[in-house]
Amino acid sequence: MLIRTAPLPCRLFAAALTFAAAPSMLHAAADAQNAVEKPAADVIVADDKPDAASDDAKNAEPSAGQPTYGSPVTRRMRIGARVEAKGGEVQNIYIMVAAPLSCPEQRVEIIEEEYPTDVGTVDFRTLPDDKRSKPGANQMLISIPQLPARQTANAVVTYEIQTDHVYAPTETAGLRIPPKTPSDLKLFVKSSPFIEVNDREIRDAVAEALEKRVTLGDKLAADSNAIRSANLSIAPAASVAADAGDAKDAKKKTAKEKPKPKTKEELAELEAKIGELTDWQKVEALYDFVRTKVKYLDGAEDMPATKALEDGEADCYGLSALFVAMARTMKVPARMVWVDNHQYAEFYLEDEEGKGYWYPAQLAGTRAFGEMPLPMVIFQKGDNFRVPERRRERLRYATDYTTLKASGKHKPRVVYVREPLTN
Repeated sequence: MLIRTAPLPCRLFAAALTFAAAPSMLHAAADAQNAVEKPAADVIVADDKPDAASDDAKNAEPSAGQPTYGSPVTRRMRIGARVEAKGGEVQNIYIMVAAPLSCPEQRVEIIEEEYPTDVGTVDFRTLPDDKRSKPGANQMLISIPQLPARQTANAVVTYEIQTDHVYAPTETAGLRIPPKTPSDLKLFVKSSPFIEVNDREIRDAVAEALEKRVTLGDKLAADSNAIRSANLSIAPAASVAADAGDAKDAKKKTAKEKPKPKTKEELAELEAKIGELTDWQKVEALYDFVRTKVKYLDGAEDMPATKALEDGEADCYGLSALFVAMARTMKVPARMVWVDNHQYAEFYLEDEEGKGYWYPAQLAGTRAFGEMPLPMVIFQKGDNFRVPERRRERLRYATDYTTLKASGKHKPRVVYVREPLTN
């Protein structure tokens, strides 16, 4: 018997975080409406917490192109699972639970363990299991050989999690797309589930985004923030439906109106202007394009990047997936970041010395490019996982998952625990 979770839709406001067997965590409140000002002190340079192979050596002096960390937010969460043998005996119970990830901007510590050692074992592992790659996910592994009828087994740990604010670099002109993708980052320039790289529509979107950047300039970023703020406001259902209908009609009309082909001179002039952009500005052009092109839709199902582009509306996952697909199409390493009930993206650039850094990009919520002003508990980074027990499957995330053998007529109940604690 298999019991797996399905992703919850991204919600405008955070929901309760204790789930029964069917739902899972990894989608969440796009409630990052208010940016936090950068403090004058308590800032840690990103360099002494590397995340990529090219970032392993510490700098003698901090680079102006690297992100900085500071002002950590501390939270505690109880995470694990509970199994109830409601009918007959249950055997060979094996549960995988997503746990908080230790990464440059987050420190994770287990401060309490709640499970009887005579019932089974609890272990932990990081994914991917390739030693050459940096961890992208952390899993709690619960193994219970036998659970008698009408008995309950609990395996829960309490985590203390410190997540830093991430601040954008002070200088971006020298940052560049890696001329040669580092071996441990090649996964982040390829296609993965729901992220179609080099698809024709995606390539066209990249070209359109760069053209808009050189023609609209800073106005594109201003529109990006204004439109995204409007999309996150709560409107009556009838109004939302009407707006959605109007948007689709406008899209059909636009599709019929083919733009006039550019002359060779116009194309050459456009290419020259794009060539003057820094690589940071090119990635930012993709970011602002997604935020203005695709409307945030609360509660939408996860969808491929191409569908988000086609529909013109998506939740935080669809918005982030489209940005990642466009970045990878432009040869920029990029990946999904799975936080508590929400997703955003990260992209990777190198400084002039060839040292690389990951920068966050929140697509749903307040405009946050190259920074993360509202720290959220990070569970996984990446979007193309293989779990040893599910080798034939490509997973967008290593979700909560259970296998077991039940002998009675009544199915056992598995409850995944993901419970924030108040201080």
